[in-house]
Amino acid sequence: MKLNPFSKKSNPYLDKIKAEHDALNLELTPLKAELAEAEAEHAAAREKQNRLRDAAGSMSMNTPPAAKAHWPILCEANQRMERLKSKVSNLESQLRPLQQVLVTPERFAVARKQLDDLMAQRKALTAEVQTVDGQLTKITKRLADLEARIAVETKSASRALLDTEAEFVVPETLTKLEVELRITRASQVELERQRDAIQGQLAGLPDAVRKARDHFIHCRAAMAEIELNEQLMPVMNALARASAARRQINYHHDESRFPVEIPRALIEAAGDALAAEMPAA
Repeated sequence: MKLNPFSKKSNPYLDKIKAEHDALNLELTPLKAELAEAEAEHAAAREKQNRLRDAAGSMSMNTPPAAKAHWPILCEANQRMERLKSKVSNLESQLRPLQQVLVTPERFAVARKQLDDLMAQRKALTAEVQTVDGQLTKITKRLADLEARIAVETKSASRALLDTEAEFVVPETLTKLEVELRITRASQVELERQRDAIQGQLAGLPDAVRKARDHFIHCRAAMAEIELNEQLMPVMNALARASAARRQINYHHDESRFPVEIPRALIEAAGDALAAEMPAA
């Protein structure tokens, strides 16, 4: 993959977004502190209202005068708290899309690395399986050869046993072949265990790769929009002028948007470029 969101020292569009984000955050911080104070005051006022109401006793159907007098204070505390909540919520709703833009480069880099790592892991595991399969092929051939040689040596030893009247001694050659056979079979079992373990790891990769690929595609789309906005900044005045001019001849035109036709050839070329950025399956 060739995309590198950090290839440039600065990004005017991201700098602009960060400046907007910092300004809103600067406004939000004291508002949150004020809201916390208002919530505490409201809680205290509500608690006092409950105490004044309870002072009349559970059997009383009338609100005590003290509770009536305190009611406007509670209402004012509640209104102040709700106003501040609304302001904080409004600022936070403005901050969220800016925060999403600011974290996009890092998210994109992490998503790309995750996908690259998974693809490299799959490639390494596939190569390891091929190596083990090659070793198993050699082991299988060696086993067949040993079994054939043991059969010949066993037949020869059997004849020697029948022909001798003295104590029979197993030929050293046959003993060595049988030991080698046991070792070779144990090696075959170990290689098969290794292959099964590797194939088990490979079996879990397709789903992980698919999820990582989907995540990368989403992050890349967000990164591409940042790059687009960066490129559009120098021509934004021209777009604004064209949009304002169209509004004068078309009342229904939304001045904040100006559709631009993209040549089909460029779209096809962009699609090919995006496909080339993806790691080979």
